[in-house]
Amino acid sequence: MATAFLENLTGANGDAARLWLAVEKEIDDQGSQDITGLENMRVLSPALAATAFALNHDPVAARAAANTQRDDNSLLTADADDAFVALPHYWIAAQEGNWSAALADARAADAWLAANKPARQLMGLLQQVWIHPLEALAVAQTGDAATAAALIETTPLDCYLCLRVRGQIATLRDERHAADRWFAAAARQAPSPPFAYEEWGRSLLVRGKPDEALAQFAIATLKGPHFGDPLEGWGEALMAKNQSHLALAKFAEAEKYAPNWGRLHLKWGEALVYAGKKDEAKAQFTRAAQLDLTPAEKAELASQSPHA
Repeated sequence: MATAFLENLTGANGDAARLWLAVEKEIDDQGSQDITGLENMRVLSPALAATAFALNHDPVAARAAANTQRDDNSLLTADADDAFVALPHYWIAAQEGNWSAALADARAADAWLAANKPARQLMGLLQQVWIHPLEALAVAQTGDAATAAALIETTPLDCYLCLRVRGQIATLRDERHAADRWFAAAARQAPSPPFAYEEWGRSLLVRGKPDEALAQFAIATLKGPHFGDPLEGWGEALMAKNQSHLALAKFAEAEKYAPNWGRLHLKWGEALVYAGKKDEAKAQFTRAAQLDLTPAEKAELASQSPHA
């Protein structure tokens, strides 16, 4: 259990998911034996596995792991009891680019916590440092960055996730200096996890700064060597520098940790096209078409002539 939690903290989401499934099996194997203290984990272990699969860009595996979970609100009491952050349905929707569904999920969780926090003070804390930043992120991703900025400003500054979401929202609002400031603050607050560096790299990449993005992806990979996201971002940054032939190795490395990520195979195919390897590119585009893609990624895939 502790190892699974630590894998989550380093972005090794595939490893974490498999470990949470092992925890679930171990609990199930005990059957009717005494499981005092493990009641919540019977509920949380599959939900944590599903959350990790979703964060590893594998919604199909996430749905399979979460097949007994009615909704995310059913997990919130156990989350509060054991200080975990299982929210699989939110992250499955987010990975599919369905931010409206993710927003509805976050708002439902927000309302549930608001109704229950008079009885349990911790529910209010979960609202502030977990659900409100995820709600703000979903609001921003649905196109209302101004409302998202107002919501994230209500969250505390000693909250790692809150600072990172501030950076992401500032990026969407094209507030470049603010984005850098918030990501830097998050990295100072929690220098060991890779997430602020990876998200900072993404922000720099969309701003047309691939060299600076590469530096952040390199740090993120050092902090989380089994985290596929910065490796994929590293490949995209190399493509932006017209170095697609170098990007191929990064995409291949990312596949070790996030093999079912549709965007990874899409970008890998594009890099192969630029490298003049059209047959290999077609294989990657075919693989991408078999996986979950956001609407924008589906349109991008449809534009690729080797796949047509």
